[in-house]
Amino acid sequence: MKLSRKKNTNKTASESKRQFDFREFRRSFESLDSDNYGSWPVPVKITVITVIIALIAALAWALPISSKIDEIKAAEREQETLLDSYREKESRARHLEAYKAQVIQMEAEFNSLLDQLPKDTRVSELVEGINMTGVGSNIRFQDISVEAEIENEFFIEQPIRIAALGEYHQFGNFISGLAALPRIITMHNFEVSNPQPSLDVLPELNLVLQTKTYRSKEATSDDTENDTDAGGN
Repeated sequence: MKLSRKKNTNKTASESKRQFDFREFRRSFESLDSDNYGSWPVPVKITVITVIIALIAALAWALPISSKIDEIKAAEREQETLLDSYREKESRARHLEAYKAQVIQMEAEFNSLLDQLPKDTRVSELVEGINMTGVGSNIRFQDISVEAEIENEFFIEQPIRIAALGEYHQFGNFISGLAALPRIITMHNFEVSNPQPSLDVLPELNLVLQTKTYRSKEATSDDTENDTDAGGN
């Protein structure tokens, strides 16, 4: 019994001591002498020094270290960009000979296509061919207009606008006939309309079609030389 009482007494004394120490520690902050730092209790000095060190570390991180980290990240991004650019240029350099061969092949094919273009347009023969194709398809022309030439870098376009009347299958035969003509002809911006809708009879439709034929640009210089020679003679 005496031993248990003694243990309980010691336990109570230690708890009260811990409570007392904490309270004393709090009071020590409230009664500090700002003019005499040396008289501050040791726990207070340790706490103040720890807070100062923490503030210095935080400032060191927030100011120079954080800015250096941003610079490092920016340098890493720039490094990735430069590496990507290097890989792309290295790939181009590795395949340079293949690219040169492809360019030479494309130039040869392009020149071959240009050589297939006629040296002159021969509009009258083309219009006659369009007219004969229309007659064979049983359509009735309203207008065939030869428009102004359009000069491009390597060739010259000759637009021809066609307006005609007919039925769907007749227009289909006419388009097929144009594609079979011995000239390069392309078709653009066609429009088919029914001016008088009716359920009693098969409607006669309006067709407006923009076609283009092409000729070599060299024909211009050749024709000019020929005209000059003829004038001189």
